[in-house]
Amino acid sequence: MMLPILILLLSLGGLGWLLARTDSGADRAARQLRRDAQTTRALETARDALLGFAANYRNHEHPHADFGYLPCPDLNGDGSSETCGTKDQPSIGRLPYLTLNLPDLRDGAGECLWYAVSGSFKNNPKADALNWDSVGQFRLLDRDGQPVVLAGDQLGLAAAIVFAPGPPLGHQQRGPGQGRCGDGQAARLEDYVEALGATQDGITEIRTDTAASNDRLISLSGGEIFALLKRRTDYAQQLQSSLQAIADCLEKGGLPSPAQAQPHGPLQLGSVPALNKLNGPCTDVERRDASGNWSEMMRYGRCTDGSPCLASPQGPCRGVLLFGGERRSLAPVQRRIDPQDKQTTTEYLEAPTLAALAAGQFHALSRQISLPFQAPTAATSEDVALCLP
Repeated sequence: MMLPILILLLSLGGLGWLLARTDSGADRAARQLRRDAQTTRALETARDALLGFAANYRNHEHPHADFGYLPCPDLNGDGSSETCGTKDQPSIGRLPYLTLNLPDLRDGAGECLWYAVSGSFKNNPKADALNWDSVGQFRLLDRDGQPVVLAGDQLGLAAAIVFAPGPPLGHQQRGPGQGRCGDGQAARLEDYVEALGATQDGITEIRTDTAASNDRLISLSGGEIFALLKRRTDYAQQLQSSLQAIADCLEKGGLPSPAQAQPHGPLQLGSVPALNKLNGPCTDVERRDASGNWSEMMRYGRCTDGSPCLASPQGPCRGVLLFGGERRSLAPVQRRIDPQDKQTTTEYLEAPTLAALAAGQFHALSRQISLPFQAPTAATSEDVALCLP
């Protein structure tokens, strides 16, 4: 009886030795390639889902919101997004896969994904304004510590980052494999992610390639979010509706004084005043979020003497509401980052527009926002003007 058992054990041992001898470098490389491919698929799937979330944010779940928001991370291990921190502050946690209608994505090491979102793009609590001038809060650094500039963001920053943590490093203590992503591990960032660097002036450095980290990551910029939105057939009308709602509000509010007003020809020209202090369409819950996001993109002029001092295709006007469109990225460059930038009219309106207003007429200006706008390397789209009779 013992002889057959001994023969079986010797056979199994020989098979194990044979398999070990045949586990060549090529075999190990093939397994690593499969793990890398799984990580790549997981990161790209997460990124696509985040883009889709932002491009469809105004839906049956958020019917009164604007487009462009990204979800907060999963902070408590339930797979869902929740409120994350204070306004304008970035947040990091697990990827909220349930909120994104995803499976519990794993990288090639079987680890769940992590996710960081800028305060300027997160949905809860929201920033005061979210539009195509919004900038991210993550600066990617290459292996030499030099910034990796992301197109579409004024400062070259990322709006969000998804991390694949890979296998644990020697100093990292991780629990046994999770039943699902997030269980019991959502607060232990240091045991998973090494790519996070220092935070200075609200910008967090992300080390993309260092010897001390085996993280892999994928980034998402605000420019990519709005490039997708601008391809929507209904997005121009969404912006036009917000512009018209503010024009109606200003008209029914008796054409109040512009904010930060400066004399310009026959006008007092400045920013749109605080909408929550006006009556009329500004109190429409369906427009409140979008109007707040895009009002900084507009300029408002009122005839200094109260008379119809402007000529337009629609007849005489006592005021005008203008939409500045996308910023110029070629000379003369328009910069819309600091509070002082946002109060400077020339950062929004073009020289021909300002000349026409100074002359008291804007016949040549369009009344309709048209999409898609020109590419970031081309001149900005023409300004849009609505007559306020």
